[in-house]
Amino acid sequence: MVKIKVCGITNLEDALAAIEFGADYLGFNFYPPSARCVTPEQAHEMIARLPAGIDKFALFVNEPRERVRDILAAGGAAGFSGVQLHGEETPEYCRGWDVKVIKAFRVKDRESLRSMADYPADYYLVDSWAPGYGGSGAPFPWSWLDGVKAEKLILAGGLTVGNVAEAIRLVRPYGVDVCTGVEARPGVKDHAKLKAFISAVQSA
Repeated sequence: MVKIKVCGITNLEDALAAIEFGADYLGFNFYPPSARCVTPEQAHEMIARLPAGIDKFALFVNEPRERVRDILAAGGAAGFSGVQLHGEETPEYCRGWDVKVIKAFRVKDRESLRSMADYPADYYLVDSWAPGYGGSGAPFPWSWLDGVKAEKLILAGGLTVGNVAEAIRLVRPYGVDVCTGVEARPGVKDHAKLKAFISAVQSA
């Protein structure tokens, strides 16, 4: 079964709905320019009220390791299961974490994927390129992933209930990641879209 990650969680209601509908992973954004950015206090307050068994990832863009470690440590044992590194972090930066690591690659062309094998990570997330590290809301050509090993691949970038089944059929990824495609407005999920998206993944 393809894993489902719902990113850009900003409130408890959206987090609980995603879990109820069948999400496997939740993403919390700590990139200040993003409309979906939350504070460490907000994130840990939400996480403390979530049921056990759901993996939570903290998303960072080019942050000092010390700040990342501080945010992870603040949640204690019930905190984050992993980090999502969404900037120009180096392969060396990706080493040495005691949580799971998702390294994101912003795909502008086929060349954007060339360095993926150099990075030590548990998963590789491929997202559409957009200025300023934000989601573009549009997919990139999935044919660019031909030849890329899909076992650890999380597909993102413009996925919606209308195209996610086709994306899974073509790419066969380990998981899919959705944010913009299930929003009512930036930072707030549309629960009907969220439920329909997760159902489409589960039946793909």
